[in-house]
Amino acid sequence: MHSKSIEEKFKGLWYRFINSRQSGDLTPELLEKWAGECGLTNQVATFQDVGVFNKTSSIVLTVDGGKACFPLVPASGDESWKARRKAHDEQAALWNKVEWFAPLWVPVGKINALLSSVKNVSKERAIDLFNYHTSTLYTVPFQAVCIEQIMPFARSLREIVPLAREAYLGAYSGYWAVSVGVLIPAIEGSLTRMVSGISIHSTIEQKIDYAINRAIITAARIHFDHMWIPREYLTCDYLFGEDERVFVFETFRRWLKSQFFCSTENYQGITWLNRHMFAHGSVSTWQEPANFARMIVALTTLAAIESWYDESHHVGLWLPAMNEASTLLWQQALLRADNQMKLKIAEQQLYHQHGRLVPEMPTDDGVLLRKAHLTQQCMNDLVRPLRDAGWNIRVNETDDKALYMTVEASDGRRRLKIALLYSCATDNDLYRELAEACEFILYLGAPYHQDQYAHGVSVHVGPVLGWQPPKTSGEDNPG
Repeated sequence: MHSKSIEEKFKGLWYRFINSRQSGDLTPELLEKWAGECGLTNQVATFQDVGVFNKTSSIVLTVDGGKACFPLVPASGDESWKARRKAHDEQAALWNKVEWFAPLWVPVGKINALLSSVKNVSKERAIDLFNYHTSTLYTVPFQAVCIEQIMPFARSLREIVPLAREAYLGAYSGYWAVSVGVLIPAIEGSLTRMVSGISIHSTIEQKIDYAINRAIITAARIHFDHMWIPREYLTCDYLFGEDERVFVFETFRRWLKSQFFCSTENYQGITWLNRHMFAHGSVSTWQEPANFARMIVALTTLAAIESWYDESHHVGLWLPAMNEASTLLWQQALLRADNQMKLKIAEQQLYHQHGRLVPEMPTDDGVLLRKAHLTQQCMNDLVRPLRDAGWNIRVNETDDKALYMTVEASDGRRRLKIALLYSCATDNDLYRELAEACEFILYLGAPYHQDQYAHGVSVHVGPVLGWQPPKTSGEDNPG
């Protein structure tokens, strides 16, 4: 029997089925009888719960030439379905809050921890927490696997794999802004190549919908084991809370439309990872290093979408173990990062000798390196001598710009507060402010126009190297 004629018979049975569903009298035997009456042969019907993730209570009919699923619950309005849909809508809202989508290749426990942490905080705090959690998920080796073991399987991404590889190595060489920037246009290019069969005049929104809708249809058919099923059960609306793959695909669509490709005037986010703002130079904060991992994962997710779009299934939903290619790329990135750190330290020393800070870059304001250097030198050159002299020490954090930190010392009778500056060449206003609370102001490195910078300051000012801590009260008053 021709498959089209079977489908027509299944449709006829479905109309009869739903007209009788409310009475609750439906049985497999009754469906078998109807199937025989419309000319279908070798009919066998059974109660089954159908679905890969959440199940749909159904009667499944098998006949010569085909198989059909007749759901016993409506496509909307069922209480269990509504509860699952509500839970997934709430999850989708949290993903929108952090300007992202439900991810592939991440353990469910990690996803739940991330969503739980961002639920009751401000959007700004949520983005910070997202960056914290994903820093342990979208790691350097994870990104190497994406580039070497997933992207090459996508027809639409093969030609940008060398670009992604170079961007990856550039990022871990310190060129974050360049690396993020070169990948942003690749999203649109990949989408265009993926849906190359549609009109060249199609908008980006139409391309997104065409690709995602076909991927969802593929997932829907697999969800129902390739059986005939009424169209309303194959929709994103029905499957959004039923099939986790559909949930991923749809939240990715929402991210593309409401965040990445959103028009400049409608963008409401704070990551600024937006195609139009990048193209028009509206802001520069899209250059943040955290956005590099987002771009790698977004492109890799497109590879997965294509795999469901064309039903090739070349890209699995489990992250592959690292092979030699991804391991070597990862190790190459580690070498680049190590060399970059050595270079940054050398640059810092060069500028420090001239009483200046290394100029701020779009993705590096120098604070982390200054903080590390200032803290280490404080422990070696200030805290250790104070402890050796018998003082009890409390070390405070650096200021926000890592220009100074303070140390408090006590011997039980006397208390001292000492400031340690990153450089002698520090603004006079800061010298005067610190002099109001500190007995000593010390700095790293050699004197650099000290009289000019510390003008009008009456407390001791000098380099930390060679400074001798005062004696404790017990040493001043022996016995």
